[in-house]
Amino acid sequence: MGKNSASRAAAADRANEAARQERIRAGTASVNQTFDNQFNDQFFDGLSRSYVDFARPQLDRQASEARDQLTFALARNGTLDSSMRSTQSADLQRDVDRGIQDITDKGREYATTARNNVEQARADLIANLTMTGDNVGATNAAMSRAKALSTPPAYSPIGQLFTDYTAGLAQQAAFERAAALGYGTPSRGGANLYGTNRNAVKVT
Repeated sequence: MGKNSASRAAAADRANEAARQERIRAGTASVNQTFDNQFNDQFFDGLSRSYVDFARPQLDRQASEARDQLTFALARNGTLDSSMRSTQSADLQRDVDRGIQDITDKGREYATTARNNVEQARADLIANLTMTGDNVGATNAAMSRAKALSTPPAYSPIGQLFTDYTAGLAQQAAFERAAALGYGTPSRGGANLYGTNRNAVKVT
């Protein structure tokens, strides 16, 4: 009698565990299906593009304003046709290109972060399912987490990127005018915009 009871109990335990494992398999498949259907490469690529589409017009507007301000400043200082213009314009374009690359990298960063968050959520759901064997709860939780994870992040404005291109232009121009007339020395790092220093001209 006791042996038969023990056998029936063992059989019941095996059946319960088999049923539990089946629920875990079903729940895991449901979680994976929910996540895989929504979070594919197209989703993450779109997330990256959405940031670029948000940030790039801001950069283009700032770059255009910086070019205009640089032109006006050079004109005011009488250096519009000088080497200073080409130097400053090249520096500005270098920083514009760097800004474009930074925006592209930031877009990829958003996509990578989202992908990691999705995989972490998937792992958490499956780990909880393995502990509880609650496939219905796992399915419902997966749909809730997927909805939250699919919400686009709130992007912050890129800030002012081009603020230094007109700073110091008047001072540099004054230094170089003085140097061209033989007073003082040219500003550090700048080409002489106003010809040769009169003291450097040999008179015969």
